[in-house]
Amino acid sequence: MNIAAYIALVLAAHAALGQSPTSRDEPSKPTIRSASALVIIPTLVQSVSGELVANLDASRFRLWDNGTEQKVFVEQALNQPLAVVVLVQNGGAASGQLQNYGKLDSVLESVLGSSTHMVALMTFDSRPKEIWSFPPRIDGLYYSLTHQEGGDDGAAILDAVKCATGLLQQQPANFRRIILLLSQSQDDGSKTQAEDVVRSLAESGTAIYSLTFSPAKSRSKRHSARSARSVPISLRSPKDTTLNEASRPSIPLEIVKAMREDTTAEVAALSGGERLRFRDEQELEGNLSIVARDLQNSYTLNFYPSSHEAGFHAITVQVVPQSHHLEVKSRASYWFDGTATK
Repeated sequence: MNIAAYIALVLAAHAALGQSPTSRDEPSKPTIRSASALVIIPTLVQSVSGELVANLDASRFRLWDNGTEQKVFVEQALNQPLAVVVLVQNGGAASGQLQNYGKLDSVLESVLGSSTHMVALMTFDSRPKEIWSFPPRIDGLYYSLTHQEGGDDGAAILDAVKCATGLLQQQPANFRRIILLLSQSQDDGSKTQAEDVVRSLAESGTAIYSLTFSPAKSRSKRHSARSARSVPISLRSPKDTTLNEASRPSIPLEIVKAMREDTTAEVAALSGGERLRFRDEQELEGNLSIVARDLQNSYTLNFYPSSHEAGFHAITVQVVPQSHHLEVKSRASYWFDGTATK
């Protein structure tokens, strides 16, 4: 038998067996799933007068997940990479505020400091509009940020926040995810349900720092801030049937109601960020310096949840011994899907 005929015979034999010479004993590669995923909770501790509290170790923190205390690991975040979406309302009442944004490019650079960072920009009125999705060059983005044009009469805050969290979820997991929201306080015209925004914030671990302009009728009032909620989130009773069955185990009704009444305050509190009010350009810049300080001086609390129940998990963080002189700001929830794929 010549060599050509021998090779043809070998190839025909392998074809008949339906396999290649090298794949016969090769095992399939299984998908490994783990029911335990690390949950990361950025946390800020300060006195009631606003002074930051540093050098706290894990023994000073207590953390509860759906009412069950967890073992927590603590580190102080320094120059953590940041993925930031600047979310700017340019419609409705915001059209009278656009002149206050002329220095946002330089102020934003000061906020981000020396940390590795990526920046996106989104504007919105009755719907999300112009989107600069983390461009490698930010000169065009900054020009757009400081040269805004007025939009229509809407203020679809929930639609815009949902869209922004979608952009952030595509960014590297080791980046802290931040939304800087410049808007009025109450949503006007969103089609997104409050429950969907709660879930997207909990899934992505995004913190919202809301810079809310004061309405004209309250310009004489001092600006106010709202940070982490003062009482823990309580889960709804199983008898509650207000929402559909699929969402019943996950979204507390108190959050949904609060989000409708004061949208920016609630999304900031829920995410572990802060809501600050401003009346003019100078006050806006001052509030952004507060945001910069908070971002660079927070703790990172990590834990592996003991509960593998899928859905919404409410988080409570305290510093011990408890003191009415200290305030703790932290993310109030996370979302657990039951599986983690490696």
